Amino acid sequence: VQVNGGETRKLYSFATKYCSHHFPEVYSMYDRYVETMLWHFKQVDNFHEFKKVDLKMDYKKYHTVLGKFIKFYGLQAFNLKEIDIYLWQAGKDYFRKQN
Repeated sequence: VQVNGGETRKLYSFATKYCSHHFPEVYSMYDRYVETMLWHFKQVDNFHEFKKVDLKMDYKKYHTVLGKFIKFYGLQAFNLKEIDIYLWQAGKDYFRKQN
């Protein structure tokens, strides 16, 4: 999408949030806090092999990584919305961007 001055921006995070709000049982949200938490857990427990860029550039890969996260940690009793909320809150609490 082009914005003011012709700058091109990708609206990946917005698109995932939009889809999640409309179909929360199917789509999960992506943002930098979720990315940071998934990457953190990969570093700690290596729950699945992936590159950080996979999370931000390819929703299918992101969704696969999220599924592997859920399976590895035994979180099947929680829905995607609950997982999203946990990852976002934990990322915000532990990895807040320093100003």
